[in-house]
Amino acid sequence: MTRLGQRTSSGWVIGRIRGVPVVFAPSWFLMAAVLGIIVAPTITRVVPEATTTATVLAAASVPVTLMIGVLAHEIAHGLVGQAVGSPPREYVLTLWGGHTQFDADMRTPGASALVSVVGPLANAVLAGLAWFALGFAESPLVAVLWQIAALSNAAVAFFNLLPGYPLDGGRILEAAVWKVTGDRLAGLSAAGWGGRVVAVAVVVVGLGRPLALGLRPTTFTVLWVGLLAFYLWAGSSQAVNTARARRRAAGIDLRSVAQPALALPASAPVAAADAAAGRRVVLLGPAGEVVGLVDDAVLAQVPPAARATTPLTAVASVLPPTSVVTRLTGAAGVGAAAQAARTSPAIVLVDGAAGVVGVLTVDRLEEALRRTRP
Repeated sequence: MTRLGQRTSSGWVIGRIRGVPVVFAPSWFLMAAVLGIIVAPTITRVVPEATTTATVLAAASVPVTLMIGVLAHEIAHGLVGQAVGSPPREYVLTLWGGHTQFDADMRTPGASALVSVVGPLANAVLAGLAWFALGFAESPLVAVLWQIAALSNAAVAFFNLLPGYPLDGGRILEAAVWKVTGDRLAGLSAAGWGGRVVAVAVVVVGLGRPLALGLRPTTFTVLWVGLLAFYLWAGSSQAVNTARARRRAAGIDLRSVAQPALALPASAPVAAADAAAGRRVVLLGPAGEVVGLVDDAVLAQVPPAARATTPLTAVASVLPPTSVVTRLTGAAGVGAAAQAARTSPAIVLVDGAAGVVGVLTVDRLEEALRRTRP
């Protein structure tokens, strides 16, 4: 279990919500600093009577307010994900807002759409509450802060509903196409292309509109719009490429591209491997678990006189439990093999009651994927 302050691959754990870690990515601090610098002059202009200290504190509170809105957005995703059978693994706050990582994919289009839409809805509710609180503001400075809270949450809700990956609206589009066609990959591809359109639209609106009005965009505006467009384009392109890769992988049977295998007890002598007849020899532990893989080159060097007394473990490399893959077909199988390859030099295919049926290397898997490309 991750501890408070622990560094993960996503950032630093700063807390837990119903047992789910809340993680700060380092990029969030950059966003907070930039946002504070942008907002401070606006506060000074709107509330000129505010002291410097009050202005600085107000500007510093804006990123915190936005963080609360983003966290509410992600918690909404997580709570509904939990309700539909896909519990959240962590909430991550990043430069571009945040995202929720789930333990499993959404099982149905309806569940996917529901989990996606509740995030923007949470921001819309917060925007309404902030606008309501504006009527009770006791000073111009507090009124400005409530206005910023209302507008920022409304903007987050609107922007996230745009129909393209990696935004929530893209996932809603994916779910809609998935529901109509019955093909989830068609939905993923449509959402990816939608995200590319949104990325282009961000550039056109962010830079083209000022130019059309005879204004010159600032260097900061050009940089910020460019970074946002790049983020959207990268995320949407990843969705398009993932859909293509999964489509190619759909017809792959890992058993057909693996080397045949013979499973032997780890306690067996080298002589037992003489029955392999060209198959890779996989070693099994006392409980039938995969524990090692015989190195054919080393095996061949054992002299005949020593083959009956030399244990197979002497000519084998140890394999971790993660080397075993039981999903053998389609995109699920390819994904499981790719995951296993991260921690093991060889992938052992196990087919239920049939036991060990093959040994797969990354090279063979990549070659199989290349052959399926149009």
